[in-house]
Amino acid sequence: MIVSLLDGYIDEPSSLGVPPFISPVVRYLAGAIIDAGHEVRYRTIDSYRMNEGARNDVSTSDLLVILAGVTVPGRYIRGAPMSPAEAVKIASSYEGMTILTGFMTSHFAKDKDLKDKFELLLRGPDPDAQLFDVLKGGFCAPTESRKRTNDEWNRWAIKGISIVKSHPDHPQPLIAEVDVYKGCIRYHSGGCSFCSEILLGPPRFREPEDVAAEVGALAKAGVTNYRLACPCMFSYKAKGVGTKDAFPSPEEVEALLGAVSCETKGMRVLHVDNADPGMIARYPEESRKILKSLVKYCTSGNILSLGMESADPAVIQANNLNSTPEEVLDAIRLINKFGCEKGPTGLPHILPGLNFIAGLKGETSNTYQLNIEFLKKVHSEKLLIRRINIRQVMEIRAEFPGVKKRKDFMRFKEAVRTGIDRPMLEMLIPRGTVLRDLYLETKEGKVSFARQVGTYPILVGIPGNVPERGFFDVAIVDWGQRSVTGLPYPLDVNTASISLLSALPGIGVKRAARLIRARPFKDWEGLAQALDDQKIVDGLKAFVKL
Repeated sequence: MIVSLLDGYIDEPSSLGVPPFISPVVRYLAGAIIDAGHEVRYRTIDSYRMNEGARNDVSTSDLLVILAGVTVPGRYIRGAPMSPAEAVKIASSYEGMTILTGFMTSHFAKDKDLKDKFELLLRGPDPDAQLFDVLKGGFCAPTESRKRTNDEWNRWAIKGISIVKSHPDHPQPLIAEVDVYKGCIRYHSGGCSFCSEILLGPPRFREPEDVAAEVGALAKAGVTNYRLACPCMFSYKAKGVGTKDAFPSPEEVEALLGAVSCETKGMRVLHVDNADPGMIARYPEESRKILKSLVKYCTSGNILSLGMESADPAVIQANNLNSTPEEVLDAIRLINKFGCEKGPTGLPHILPGLNFIAGLKGETSNTYQLNIEFLKKVHSEKLLIRRINIRQVMEIRAEFPGVKKRKDFMRFKEAVRTGIDRPMLEMLIPRGTVLRDLYLETKEGKVSFARQVGTYPILVGIPGNVPERGFFDVAIVDWGQRSVTGLPYPLDVNTASISLLSALPGIGVKRAARLIRARPFKDWEGLAQALDDQKIVDGLKAFVKL
């Protein structure tokens, strides 16, 4: 039997599958299909939208399985997650049996009209295990939503790797997310009120050799970029799990990273995902050791996403959040101390990222003021934060009051974007900084947009055309609120377009036109004569070549 596996993308607390990422869940599903004795045809929703051949591949299969669902929506540059309406349209046009899985099933299960659009909704924590049971049991709905066994986890992770070659971003800039563990370390207390990770139950840790074997198999399939995914890297194989006094195991994290690094032949990127700031702050000695391991084994530009969510004590208590503002600040200080030195990519080795959620229980107008005051304190200490995510709460596990006064929320976002984000970018990436190995994402008008491969990469706007394929370097010339402007590095003054020349510091349109009329230039002296300003010429030496 031929099974079409349509990747509608997921974005969850510790699993990202929107391009250029491919999620581990979709690979597990593929592995389960193959292990059940069937052929799998993998296609992404973007391929389906744009490619008639991909649509034909889906329509001529015997079974359609769709994975979709976003619980922590982000800002997507190129890929767009599948919407419920889109899922219904695709399923309605398919002549065979249809199965939906991922967190989108929660939306469908609540709506009687939507519930019948698919023959089966697989809603368990491990949909791959349910799908395997369906395929082996003659398409009967499983009687219970079981979890995959450790043997199945490792077997399906390997068997499902074959689909990566069908991803449009393979081999570059594809990033494979690799699970380190699933489930919440704070399951005993119920975890954060809004988070879907707690639904996966107590943590299930994978062994270093199992993670390394998966990475090694991905490498053989042509993957060179990896992100190790888990709710908290500092809680990997933590001691005392199941109690409020769980604490980090630096030696286990070192063993994991060391094992993975041995399998990453030709690796370009190795990044991680989340970290609990409370765990870092409460156990600084253990956390120092883990930070040193992360700097040692991972590539630069790495980010530890800190789920702060709020600086308001009332909100923290009402939603069982994982840390106080003081603990978050201590965590930021510690990460800066060990990770802020710049690496080969042009960015620091590892920096914190911050997440804020609006609309939680206990929120008032004062909550936003407390958030701003916290960020101002971080900035006043000249501590670096790589990025600040602000989103409104989604009702995954419970009902929330939501944002009561939209003006307060919008005022908070604007204050962060203008008063924190841009100054932070200016500190992080001073003018003239060279960022290495960017790839083209998209073009809008006369501007090209490119990014490095990695976790939450900085978007770089380039005033002109850049290579459609391959990697290139840029030098930064200006900053926006959440993005920067860069020029191909080094810029060839004798061939560059007027738009690129105009963006050089101190040049502008008139001087750019003067340069074009006077070129070619053989040396810096000739360039100085054309500009008649030695100070400007000296400033260009960090950006151009002759």
